[in-house]
Amino acid sequence: MTSADRDISTTVEAKSLTDAASAQRTSSGRTAPDGSRAALLAFDASVFLSTLVERDEISGTDQRLALEVARQSGVSPLRAIVDLGVISEEALADLLAGAMGAARWRAKESRGFISDRAPRAFQRSASLLLLEDEAGAADGASDAHTLVVADPSDRRNVRAVFQICDHAHIAVAIGAASDIHAALDAEENEDRAETAPDASAPIDVTGELSALRDMASEAPVIRFFNQTIERALDLGASDVHVERYDRAPSLRLRVDGFLVEQPPPPDALFEALLCRIKILASLDISQRRKAQDGRIRLRLRGRMVDLRVSLIPTMYGQDAAIRIQDRKKLSGVGLQDLGFFDEQSAWLDRIARKSHGIVLITGPTGSGKTTTLYALLNRLAAVDRKIITVEDPVEFAMAGVNQIQVNTETGLGFATALRHVLRHDPDVILVGEIRDAETAQMAFQAALTGHMVLSTLHTNDAPGTFIRLIEMGVEPYLVTAAVAGATAQRLLRKICCACSNEAGARASCDTCAGLGYKGRVAVMELAEMSTAVKRALGDAADERQVREALLAEGYAPMREMAQRLVEAGVTDNAEVARALGASAIEQEP
Repeated sequence: MTSADRDISTTVEAKSLTDAASAQRTSSGRTAPDGSRAALLAFDASVFLSTLVERDEISGTDQRLALEVARQSGVSPLRAIVDLGVISEEALADLLAGAMGAARWRAKESRGFISDRAPRAFQRSASLLLLEDEAGAADGASDAHTLVVADPSDRRNVRAVFQICDHAHIAVAIGAASDIHAALDAEENEDRAETAPDASAPIDVTGELSALRDMASEAPVIRFFNQTIERALDLGASDVHVERYDRAPSLRLRVDGFLVEQPPPPDALFEALLCRIKILASLDISQRRKAQDGRIRLRLRGRMVDLRVSLIPTMYGQDAAIRIQDRKKLSGVGLQDLGFFDEQSAWLDRIARKSHGIVLITGPTGSGKTTTLYALLNRLAAVDRKIITVEDPVEFAMAGVNQIQVNTETGLGFATALRHVLRHDPDVILVGEIRDAETAQMAFQAALTGHMVLSTLHTNDAPGTFIRLIEMGVEPYLVTAAVAGATAQRLLRKICCACSNEAGARASCDTCAGLGYKGRVAVMELAEMSTAVKRALGDAADERQVREALLAEGYAPMREMAQRLVEAGVTDNAEVARALGASAIEQEP
């Protein structure tokens, strides 16, 4: 269905509602006052945008562009300002509610249920909700309603709803379009679950590819995908997981390392949504039995967002995992932004600026190693310094840095790429990860021939890094000669500044979405190659001796750094115990 067809459909539906309402009023002989209706129908989108300009919420250029887009495309100025990425739906709803003196409606706080007076298709197409209040129903006042609108300037559809109901019992609220559609989707999923056939029945995903492609290009699918990514950006999520369990679709966001469930896509849109993801990532939409990887680049809210996509076949169809790489956040990330203490940032900066050697950032998957490496590169990048990276995959395109994507299918592995990189006379080489002995040997060769090498390794702590290299086949004398220093890090969630993770306030906190934590901070331990460490490695390559040598020189384990953050009120003992283990919060004798 084209946009013009949808507009005609909406117009016809609104008109039929108006006619039905007129007939109802004629038969009842009742006419409601104009209070709520007059306030809502008096809204002027152009005046509202001018007010936002005066308050520096948007620029005059943004206003003029939104009005021009609205005029040319036939949408409202409010829809245009959101589609242009100038302001988010949530922020717009907050501003509208404040400007109109109306209640701010959110799906998770809703106390009513969707009324049957207006068809669901009409409510969805008009991005509004007609809610029947639970309190009113309990009192026997079946005509007590709340009208939730995302766009107050849509007078035609708003007027139709006012006419179908008794105006005296309608309250007006402002909600985000994504929340409105999520509420409708949730009800649809509940209804489908109640009437679903036997769960053991096979899932029919054999529709024609052309029909699936057409569905993927329709407004509901596009809107759901865009709103999901916008929601992920609002929450600071790192990943989006679109999955199917048995017959039930699932949508989860990874926020600060934890998966948070979100309203799932309607079952009827699930395959179309996957198809949409494949189309944007330039993947084969007909392939359902093989894993596929791709990339998507979107402009949302005025900034570029890179998405790394992976699809895998599962028992019930396909699952999609989307890694969000916010270019705005990564482009200017510095060590001070990661939460390191000043002495740690100074140590990293000093070690990385040496003329040669290896600096290793270690920790488990998801501990922020790559972000720390990028922060170091941001400090080192300069016109007089040639930097080459070998990554799998390239997480983020950096200005002034030559980046190589590893491709094992063509024979371009880490070791092979490093061998060729050395012929390009680099000053700094970043190796995404030292995975095997061959890559380690090439990295050490580069460090010993006058290059600074930055890389990552999977170890639990800094002292264990030196032993891990020896276990990989690197000779102890090479480790002592080439390694400048090693770090180990974890990510700790920060206590939400709005609710302070207090049980009473946490549940209703919008800032942290009820999690009690918002954002993460890195906790790090540092180990520099010293004479004492070299001696310990040369004697017996024993981790205990290496640790004792480091402790004698002032080495501070991660648990001590974590306790400093607890004392500063940045995080709490529960989070430290989760990330580092219960022993990390025990007092040493």
